[in-house]
Amino acid sequence: MKTQIIQLEPHDDIYSAMDKMGWGQTARILLVWPARGSVLNRRLDLIMLKRHSAELGSQLAMVVRNPGIRFHAASLGIPLYNSIRKAEGDHWRPDRKQRIKLPLTIRRQSTELWRKRRLPMNLDGLKAIAHPPMPAWIMHPITRVTAFTLGVLGVLAIAVLLVPSADIHLSPETRREEITISVAANPEYQSVDLSGTVPARWETVIVEGRGSLTTSGSIPIPDRIAKGEATFTNLTDQTIPLPVGIVVSTLDDPPIRFITSASNIVPPGEEGTTVPVEALAPGAISNIAVGSILAIEGSLGLELTVINFEPTSGGTDRNIPAPNEADYEELYAQLYETLALTALAEIGEKLVEGDLLISEDAQIVGTQEESFTPSEPAPTDQLELVLRLEFQALTVSGEDLRELAHAALETNLPESFTPDPGTLELTQLSSIKLNDDHTANWRMRAEWKIDAQLEHTEAIKLAIGLSPEKAVEQLTDRLPLAEPAEISPKPSWWPRLPFLPFRISVSSGN
Repeated sequence: MKTQIIQLEPHDDIYSAMDKMGWGQTARILLVWPARGSVLNRRLDLIMLKRHSAELGSQLAMVVRNPGIRFHAASLGIPLYNSIRKAEGDHWRPDRKQRIKLPLTIRRQSTELWRKRRLPMNLDGLKAIAHPPMPAWIMHPITRVTAFTLGVLGVLAIAVLLVPSADIHLSPETRREEITISVAANPEYQSVDLSGTVPARWETVIVEGRGSLTTSGSIPIPDRIAKGEATFTNLTDQTIPLPVGIVVSTLDDPPIRFITSASNIVPPGEEGTTVPVEALAPGAISNIAVGSILAIEGSLGLELTVINFEPTSGGTDRNIPAPNEADYEELYAQLYETLALTALAEIGEKLVEGDLLISEDAQIVGTQEESFTPSEPAPTDQLELVLRLEFQALTVSGEDLRELAHAALETNLPESFTPDPGTLELTQLSSIKLNDDHTANWRMRAEWKIDAQLEHTEAIKLAIGLSPEKAVEQLTDRLPLAEPAEISPKPSWWPRLPFLPFRISVSSGN
């Protein structure tokens, strides 16, 4: 007969198994359980599988080794096999229930047989067996007293061990550990070293300021105009009128210009006409020599020539306040010094608690803006400057200093003591010396509080079984205590501490 063999997987559940059973249309379905894992091991699962097989019109059998599943399957009348081969060759008939045989002792027997088996009872013999006579020495008074005494002593011994207890309070010793460290800081150092080296860092800041200075120099400015005469010669054969305001000048670059202050006529011929002229711009520069005026501006320059046969005079200058080169240098130096101090202060304000500023002066990195008013010497009684500079200074991180101090103190930490890092204090013992290679050297003192660590088990071992006075002496001599130990026995009149360690409790603290 054709059999559908279904191999169950460790991850199968009742629904996936029922789904697999519906794939085929055979009269027999053989479910094979996996060798490992436990699936469909409930009685309810087997009932549902059996019902589903009946709905499909198939007979169900199983190949399974799990004792629990085999038990439930047998109780449900499902054929069980140890291998697929045996299952395929069998007719799948469920085992008949074997008759349960009762033990002989509880089988029903006839009255006559029961009477034959019944024997007469010997009550005296049974009593002797149940209560055999005791030896005479057991009932002797000395034996009884000895047993009672031993019992009492045993109870007392148990009471001595279990009844007393004690509380021990220890005050651990607290010390101050300190060390002096020679510190060297340099920007080239990359990390903290136990030899005392720590990295230094450049901190930069940009500061801006304005300054002014009363000028100490002077500069000449034109005051009065120069005057003179210019002679015009006619190059034509006609008389040329010469009005007021004709501009004549020198051939310099730039030219010095004059203007005629009176009108006249210039007849033809070599004899010229002389008219007064005065400089257009004041100042001593308009005092020119003979023969300097040679040019005529305008159309008359094609018909006339001009020359001065006498020097011009009367042009004067006067001095007024103006900055000189020393004023520029002095104002820059004053403002630079102020900004350098400001930069150093601002860098110091940027540092967090514990950081150290090791540069005595801020160093300039670059100029962001430099603007003088006036930019060149000019008449004014005040010289002004706007200056914006970038400065830098060397600093040392407080974290690096604390790391160095922590490492140095730990190397000298006494045995059985632990430090309290929150009590670490750093004190600068010398001024900071900054060398040309940017290496800074100074000395500092590092200190912190250290507490003794008391082992409670050791304290119990030292005090167990001793009198309170002896235990206090022993604990004080052997343990680092700030003050003698406090022992409270219970009851208070008990002469010794317990002999059992768990009856002694130890607490520590200040």
